[in-house]
Amino acid sequence: MDHKNLSYYKAFYNTPTLWTGELDGLKQFVFPEIYFENLDMGSIPSKLRLGHKIEHIFLKLIQHSRQYKVIAHNIPIRKEKVSLGEIDFLLQDVDSHQFSHVELTYKFYVISEESTNIELQFIGPNQRDSFKAKKERIINHQIPLLKTPEATSVLQRFNIKPSELLHQVCFKSQLFVPFMVHNMDLSPFNSNCISGRWIPFHTFKSPEFFEYRYYLPSKQEWLLDPQQGVNWLGHKDVLDLITVGLENKNAPLLWMKSSDYTVEKLFVVWW
Repeated sequence: MDHKNLSYYKAFYNTPTLWTGELDGLKQFVFPEIYFENLDMGSIPSKLRLGHKIEHIFLKLIQHSRQYKVIAHNIPIRKEKVSLGEIDFLLQDVDSHQFSHVELTYKFYVISEESTNIELQFIGPNQRDSFKAKKERIINHQIPLLKTPEATSVLQRFNIKPSELLHQVCFKSQLFVPFMVHNMDLSPFNSNCISGRWIPFHTFKSPEFFEYRYYLPSKQEWLLDPQQGVNWLGHKDVLDLITVGLENKNAPLLWMKSSDYTVEKLFVVWW
């Protein structure tokens, strides 16, 4: 496998889960150990959107693990011709033969300080999604979907009874703290998910950010750790690249390099 593809697999695998154990009845899937040495899973289709790329990576990693067998994935559930939803992954433990339903989620959240409830602080950089909304959808829609007659009929094709399924989530996340905040108590969430910082656009335009160098990664590259060997831009040049998007309420993720060559991730938000 070429280095670029391998970096995506490793970036996904090494992203921490947003919590460990169980949260509000949602049990985290414990990823099996993956040995990347001499691992060849082929190239990742270049035209996949980030969400589909993450699904592809999860699938390939599980297929190359020794612990699980993939029974099916992305299974549509329909009532007549109306879509009720989709089952992300059905897995079976090779040793125990336990069947698992795994909902895969990978989110980028900025941490807002507008609420004292930590769950309400995790929001998408464009304010179009939130952790609370996603959690409630999994609890109130995705898991109950598996108990409907339509899903039961689909499961029967794989000789699985709904009562035999262990429901789990693989909920990985990159979190971004406010720029001037250095310590945040995220309990009961995993502080290892903190991947960078965020600032409002009007703050980014201030002189204190002129001295840094910047790289504007593609949406595909959001998954990756910042790297040194990219085409770094000055503040004015990157400002020209991101202004229109911000005016259209699309927050960019930047890699920001300081004079001491320290590189970090930075979301610039429009709100």
